Amino acid sequence: MGAMAGRTPRRWITPPRWTGAITDYFDRRVDRVAGSPEQAVAMTDAWVAKAQRRYGPDSWKTINTMEAAAKRRDAAGDHAGALGLRLQVLSKRREHLGPEHRQTLSAEYALAGTLLGIDEPAQARPYADHALETYVAELGPDDPVTLAALERSARIQLQLGETVEGIFKYRRAITGFRAVGDEARAERVTINLGRLLLARGDQEDALEVFRELVDVQGLRLGPDDPATLASLRDLALTLARLGRLSEAKVVAQNLVDAMGRVHGPDHASTVDATQLLERIDTSLQAD
Repeated sequence: MGAMAGRTPRRWITPPRWTGAITDYFDRRVDRVAGSPEQAVAMTDAWVAKAQRRYGPDSWKTINTMEAAAKRRDAAGDHAGALGLRLQVLSKRREHLGPEHRQTLSAEYALAGTLLGIDEPAQARPYADHALETYVAELGPDDPVTLAALERSARIQLQLGETVEGIFKYRRAITGFRAVGDEARAERVTINLGRLLLARGDQEDALEVFRELVDVQGLRLGPDDPATLASLRDLALTLARLGRLSEAKVVAQNLVDAMGRVHGPDHASTVDATQLLERIDTSLQAD
């Protein structure tokens, strides 16, 4: 295994199983101490510099710290800044752990997400595909880790214009999460699918997704739950973009009424819903 640069030569040591718990601990610590995403980035950047001085660039401790810093940069929207860190993490894990190791695959999955953040789906594709193929072979197609990788692969295909294949994969991920009892994750994936379709201009497909989502969330969470109301807004917006303004107005009015009940008339969410209703009404009168 590779020697580590620094004051004394050290070897890469495969991280013990409990390193995940340590990573979670530091994540919680950053969440507790940092007052903003920018402060969280500054904290983790300082940890990277300290780890490089203390352990050298090839230590798994340094690499794990770099991964934490990349995660914080992604969370702050600095995907370009996270990209270099992600590439270094993946390179070192491939070198020391091999291309099929779970931590290497995790690094590939994360790198694909960062590349999507800078709108590079074609570059993200080989990383996401390799992680997905290996997870299917080692964990099976129904494991939650595999299903998460399936969703990322589906998003890449949609962004590359492979709509039929992308929707099929998204549906497979949604069905899979429901099969393992993770209804909340299934709904998050459904939201991602609907909003991605809407952003791409695939309103008919988005409409089907949001209708289903409002029904499912209304039954599981209740009609006044924030998640249900967010999906109701997406439904109204989709109907309006399709030119189905009368239907959109009914949905938007229901949204305004629910927001008023939950938050009151002066809350930002109620004001936003009211403005949406007014825009729909204006378009309806213009027709």
